[in-house]
Amino acid sequence: MTIAERATTGEWQAAARAVAAELADGVTARDAAGSAPVEEVALLRESGLLGLLVPRDLGGGGRPWSEGLAAVELIARADASAAMLLGYHYLHLWRLTHYDNAELARRAARGTAREGWFWGGASNPRDPGLTLTRDDGAYRVHGRKGFATGAQVADRIVVSGAAPEGGKVMLVVDGRAEGVRHNDDWDAIGVRRSASGSVEFDGVRVPDEWVVGPVPPNEAAAAPYQSLVVPAFQIVFVHLYAGIARGALTAAVEYTRTKTRPWTGSGVESAAEDPYILETYGELASRTAAAEALAGRARAAFDAAVARGRELSAEERGETAVAISTAKVVAQHAVLDVTSRVFEVTGARATARATGLDRFWRDARTHTLHDPVAYKLREIGEHVLTGGLPTPGPYS
Repeated sequence: MTIAERATTGEWQAAARAVAAELADGVTARDAAGSAPVEEVALLRESGLLGLLVPRDLGGGGRPWSEGLAAVELIARADASAAMLLGYHYLHLWRLTHYDNAELARRAARGTAREGWFWGGASNPRDPGLTLTRDDGAYRVHGRKGFATGAQVADRIVVSGAAPEGGKVMLVVDGRAEGVRHNDDWDAIGVRRSASGSVEFDGVRVPDEWVVGPVPPNEAAAAPYQSLVVPAFQIVFVHLYAGIARGALTAAVEYTRTKTRPWTGSGVESAAEDPYILETYGELASRTAAAEALAGRARAAFDAAVARGRELSAEERGETAVAISTAKVVAQHAVLDVTSRVFEVTGARATARATGLDRFWRDARTHTLHDPVAYKLREIGEHVLTGGLPTPGPYS
């Protein structure tokens, strides 16, 4: 069944669940090994989920962002690295539609739907910028990006660099082009299979047909719809965190039911009857449900903003960003709490490496350091007190 057929029958949800189930098998061993997620990307490609958001007339599923985000959340319950790769893939492909180059965006979408292209990016704003030179109908890309999620296993990589004529230009690089060097140097404690290491470009040639266009000098100078890309990254994070929290809670529940022993002196025959364990699970379940509920509200707001297209106003963009930031704060607090406290209700034996319960916390702790949640709280507080909206920036 093609992804277009799945999208019209609701089978895409079954596809996402099937991917999650297959990823869950062996995830602890893959996490320990680290390195490039070749198998994970192949599975995502075979499932058809890479083309879920591609318009149907270009061969894709034609589904809204909310359904892509739901797929990210489902997969994050089993494997946060794979979910992160899928979410970033959607982001990098979608951001091409925000430039005045509809033909390139259609070509990229067709390649994704028909050939299964997987997309990565090398545009971390905190890294030194790339530089471009001209070369007879093409640019050549020079430089290094220290954080480039998905680039190592990507068919296409979205980059931007300083152009010789001034300003920055966005381009699409063939991930296997001559001069592209992936260093396989991602060695964080979490999301260890997210291919988030460094990539170097040694005079990589990009023909003009893959030049997306000029990049605004900053997000505040961009049109509201174009600057919606930043909240899009943030809402992917929301669903990544909500999925990790649910995955950790589900794994802990199964462990408690089947392996955790009642505490001496508890007076009960099973850990599942211990009032203190029940209370803790009540707290963790409530936090997870709250994160999921706010993720749903943010999905609806984001779908509405995307549907507005280039008619999106600055105020609408700001309100959407606040809704996403609110969800992110709750989801981030929930995932860090849930993934650390599940050990309180599973017991000392649950810390064994083979159990793999620590993976959820390591994944959450690593990714939640992406950008400080304190700045989201400040923006939300300002909105509540003064009605002010976040100024578009690289993280807002």
